[in-house]
Amino acid sequence: MAGQVATASRIDGPLTGSVAMLVADGGRSALRFVVPTLALAAVAWTFTARMGSGDMSMSVAAFVTGWVVMMVAMMLPAAAPVVGVYALAARRGVVAAIPVFIAGYLFVWALSAAPAYAVSRLIDNPLMQGKPWVSRLVGGTLVVAAAYQLSPLKAACLRHCRSPMSFFLNRRNSLSRPRAAFAAGAGHGLYCLGCCWALMAVLITVGGMQLGWALALAAVITLEKLGPAALAASRIIAVAAGGLGVVLLARPGVLSHLIVVQMSMSMSSM
Repeated sequence: MAGQVATASRIDGPLTGSVAMLVADGGRSALRFVVPTLALAAVAWTFTARMGSGDMSMSVAAFVTGWVVMMVAMMLPAAAPVVGVYALAARRGVVAAIPVFIAGYLFVWALSAAPAYAVSRLIDNPLMQGKPWVSRLVGGTLVVAAAYQLSPLKAACLRHCRSPMSFFLNRRNSLSRPRAAFAAGAGHGLYCLGCCWALMAVLITVGGMQLGWALALAAVITLEKLGPAALAASRIIAVAAGGLGVVLLARPGVLSHLIVVQMSMSMSSM
C-alpha cells in the first residue's frame, strides 16, 4: 500500500494509482467493478443523445434531470477507477455501500445544474439568433479555461483525481458510516469539480446540452485523468482551447458552425 500511495503522489506516470490497484490482480477487479460503471455511463449517453440540445422550452425539472444524466455520462468514465477502488473496499465490508459514495460524487455535479440553467435561460435566444456577444462570451470562456489548465490549482486537483489514495487512507476508519461515505464521495467530487470547472463553463456557455461539445469535453476530461501523461495533455488542451477562444473572439460567426440549434424553437419564433 505504501508503494501505491507513493506512486499516487505523482501527477504523471504509466498508470494512475487507482488504475494500478485494479489491474494488479490481472484485471479481474477492473472487470468486476469498472465495467458496470462504464455500462451505466453508456446508458446515460444514450439518454443524453435522445434528449438533444437543451433550450428555453425545457422546464427547470426537465433541464436539471437532463443535466444530471449528462454529468453521469461525462464524469463516470473518468471516475470509474476510483469507484472500482472503493468497490474493492466495499466488497471486504470495510466501507459503506458503493451507491452511497457514487451518490455523494454525483451530488456535487448535480449542483452545477443551477448555474447551467441560469446561463442557458440567458443566452438561448441570443445564441439561436447568432448574436456576436454570445460567441465572444464562449471565446472568452475558452481563453479562461486555457489559462486555468496551466495553473497550480488545476495541477493539484488533477493530481488528486488521478491518484486519490491518500484521500481514502485519511478516511479509512470512518467510511463504514453512510454519512461519511457520502461526504467522501462529495469530497472527491469537489476535487474533480476543481479540476474541470473551467471546461464545464465552456459547455454551459454553448447552451448547456450540446451533445458534440459534451462528447469532446468528456474525452478531454477522461484523457487528463486516466492518460499516461496528464501534464502534457493539459498543456495541449490549453493550447487548443486558447486558440479556439481567440478565433471566436476575432470571428464570432465561426460559432454557428460549432453548435446545434433547436430548429423547432427557431420555427416557433417566426
